[in-house]
Amino acid sequence: MMGQRVELMLSLTGRDIKKKYKDSLLGALWGVLVPLIMLAIYTIIFATIFSAKWKGIETHSRVDYAVLLFIGLIVYNFFAESLTRAPSAVLSNPNLVKKVVFPLEVLPPVVVLSSLYNAGVASVALVGFLIFSSFGLHWQIVLLPLLVLPLLALTLGVSYLFASLGVFFRDVDQIAGLLARVLQYLTPVLYPSIIFPEKIGTWMRLSPLAVYVEQIRALIVSGTLPDWGRYAWALGWSLAILFFGYWWFQRTRRAFADVV
Repeated sequence: MMGQRVELMLSLTGRDIKKKYKDSLLGALWGVLVPLIMLAIYTIIFATIFSAKWKGIETHSRVDYAVLLFIGLIVYNFFAESLTRAPSAVLSNPNLVKKVVFPLEVLPPVVVLSSLYNAGVASVALVGFLIFSSFGLHWQIVLLPLLVLPLLALTLGVSYLFASLGVFFRDVDQIAGLLARVLQYLTPVLYPSIIFPEKIGTWMRLSPLAVYVEQIRALIVSGTLPDWGRYAWALGWSLAILFFGYWWFQRTRRAFADVV
């Protein structure tokens, strides 16, 4: 049964990815071009116009600065894309919702896996940046799954919750988009959290998403091992959000067919 659901989930993910890039001349390359264009804009604004320095990590060139921004953008965009697409995960599949035996719980993971695919495509470009930066590649990168898996749990939990709420409240789609914009500035994506006053920085670092952004960045560019205390905090919250989101989705799914 579990194997069949995984197979179904992967099949729907493949269909979702193909649908997204259908009739597009560049296809999946848009998954690289969009973050690269945003990266160029942010690098020009921060590193060139404002001559900003990345406090806490030494940079020797604009490529180094771009790498720091790119890592944050890849991690955050994965979460933000899942968040903004989650409210329509169920609503966009009314024919599946009305099937009594269809496992609706596979729909939010499809959104997350599709977003993960885009992050993976962008990560290929990141490797190229790393090669030409002063950071290089570190063996500690093999520990990346320790940070990525809890990030997946957090994102999946949020997706389950918003997928359910999106069925009953159509404004959730707009709220998710607004929340994604706000979170970009409340998360150390474009700057490190240590540039803020201690009180603000402390609250910012309590966010599980902020923990993953900063620890993934530090692991990739300098081989710095995770702060296990902050990691445990983020992992605990991620699992709690995953369990709550899944529980809420399962509790409310019986009413989906009446609303869709």
